[in-house]
Amino acid sequence: ALATAKDLILKDDPVLLDEVAGLVEWPVALMGCIDENFLDVPPEVLTATMRKNQKYFALETYDGELAPKFIVVANKETPDGGAAIVAGNERVLRSRLSDAKFFWHQDQKISLENRLDQLKDITFHAKLGTLAQKMARVKNLAVELAKIIGADQQRVARAAELAKGDLVTEMVGEFPELQGVMGSYYSTQQGEPDDVARAIAE
Repeated sequence: ALATAKDLILKDDPVLLDEVAGLVEWPVALMGCIDENFLDVPPEVLTATMRKNQKYFALETYDGELAPKFIVVANKETPDGGAAIVAGNERVLRSRLSDAKFFWHQDQKISLENRLDQLKDITFHAKLGTLAQKMARVKNLAVELAKIIGADQQRVARAAELAKGDLVTEMVGEFPELQGVMGSYYSTQQGEPDDVARAIAE
């Protein structure tokens, strides 16, 4: 009802809904605002921060864009209609999003390609070697498959090379569920073709 009143759509999140329902005995839904200074950060990052750290529900416009609003579920009614609760939650969210924005900008200082050496220090499996070795095998397999289906072998090889580079970024360290998504953003910013970025995301 809150979302509809503002011509917005509640982002479907049944797992979060179940969690919040288990946390509150007298649920009161309130809407807060996201500071516009953070809207240059990818929407997936904003949503992950709100969801993981604060249990906030994200809202979208009818165009599918992330709206600069969120819904928090309080555990009581208050004389001020929740104004103090909303203000407090907006303040906490600003702090959380400041961290996320810092990670976003820090990560862009080092290209995915320059992070690949760090994959040599991550064990994929005791008998199968490091993550770097795994990705070398994936690259070889992907190129062979590309030959069969007529895909661009160089682009396929490039996507396979970079696919796990974001695992050693600050953002994915904080939000593992964004692996691939962040790699796609970073690779696009670093001049990789759109289909390479899309392959990393997928």
